[in-house]
Amino acid sequence: MTMNKLKNIKAVIFDWAGTLIDFGCIAPTQVFVAVFSQRGIFISVEEARGPMGLAKKDHVRALIRLKSVEQQWEQKYGIHPDESDVEAIYADLNPALAKIVSNYSEPIPGAIALIKSLKEQGIKVGTTTGYVDEMMENILPITTAAGLIPDSIVNSSDVSVGRPAPWMIFKNCERMNVFPLSAIVKIGDTVADIEEGINAGLWTIGLTASGNEVGLSLTEMETADTMWLKGKLALAEQKLLDAGADYIAEGVWECWPILEEIDRHIGLLQKEISSL
Repeated sequence: MTMNKLKNIKAVIFDWAGTLIDFGCIAPTQVFVAVFSQRGIFISVEEARGPMGLAKKDHVRALIRLKSVEQQWEQKYGIHPDESDVEAIYADLNPALAKIVSNYSEPIPGAIALIKSLKEQGIKVGTTTGYVDEMMENILPITTAAGLIPDSIVNSSDVSVGRPAPWMIFKNCERMNVFPLSAIVKIGDTVADIEEGINAGLWTIGLTASGNEVGLSLTEMETADTMWLKGKLALAEQKLLDAGADYIAEGVWECWPILEEIDRHIGLLQKEISSL
């Protein structure tokens, strides 16, 4: 595929799990199910995936507010779960997730090539994530060795509030010295990713096949029933569009033509503004 020169995009900011690594966003789902199970509380994989993209403590908060969790908690412990329970669950979640993330750090097909192409054109590459420093410390040696090297990495523990607040994006922009925000693109696989991008004033691309909304590993996707998979992809696409995504792709491997289209739109908008 011929890659045209991007003349107007200043930076692209990516999510990590389900976007650049961990096809299907498998690692965090497993750990959320496990830490609740340790307390005698059952949550389904679908429930665990629901708040994906949030900072992990916010993710725990969202899960304990689920009606099914509140009912199980009250039946087992006689009270509703509260903030002290959030802290206790998070205390178990953090080291458990940090321990296994390195097993799910293989770059998603197309990620390395896309980042390399952007950087070769002088376009800055930033990242945001719901992971905290301890988790990323176990991921980065693997991804760096593989050649996946962004210009900026901002974790949820680097800001006061994670997604859908725009602070991680703003910190990336400051570190990379890129602006205006209207010339920057956010790529991610969750509703929280899209909302983060919108709240920062960025263009947004939502990813379906590689991400949390479909939730299949690459092997599972390759062997899935075709019609069933088509339905899952359509549901994921609609959910991300409903969240406000400007464009949809199955994975980063499909994003370059979309970036070219966004680049053209930015150029047209700049011409319109300059002619006023």
